[in-house]
Amino acid sequence: MSEEKRSFSRIPVRLKGHVRPMQSIDSPQLFSGDSGYVEASRDALLKNSKLPDELTMFLAEMDRKLDQVIGILSKDSVRSDFPIDIEIMEISGAGVKFRSTQQFQPNDPLEIILVLSQMPVKMAGSKGRILDKESDTGLYRFEFVDLRGSDMESIVQFVFKQQREQIRNSKM
Repeated sequence: MSEEKRSFSRIPVRLKGHVRPMQSIDSPQLFSGDSGYVEASRDALLKNSKLPDELTMFLAEMDRKLDQVIGILSKDSVRSDFPIDIEIMEISGAGVKFRSTQQFQPNDPLEIILVLSQMPVKMAGSKGRILDKESDTGLYRFEFVDLRGSDMESIVQFVFKQQREQIRNSKM
């Protein structure tokens, strides 16, 4: 996330997150989000089915509600595996800045989960390391080291969505 080699947009946010300390950055990742699951394929499947429109709408709504229930249940499971709560204050495709009551040192390896959306629950995870702690803000700078493609896509889409919203709000 250094200024010289930064190639991702970064935005200020207030997101919840969870971390767990790791023995080494090479340790296996514990969190496996919704990698490979694409909502558009579900919509295409329902559209191309030869079911009546009312039944298709009912099934789509049922699927959406089941996603919410599963998301809430998985969130509880995540809390037990990732015991340290953090507040993410800035995000980009390269890393995050966060605040925590827990103390960390530079190069501490962590696995992080970002809660990108509460309803429906949308999370992304990555292994990484603490770069440093900013003396003026007290925020930890965390660099993603092993970010799966689907999690990268979720984060980048989130950043773009927030930027579009900021542009819309500034024009009003």
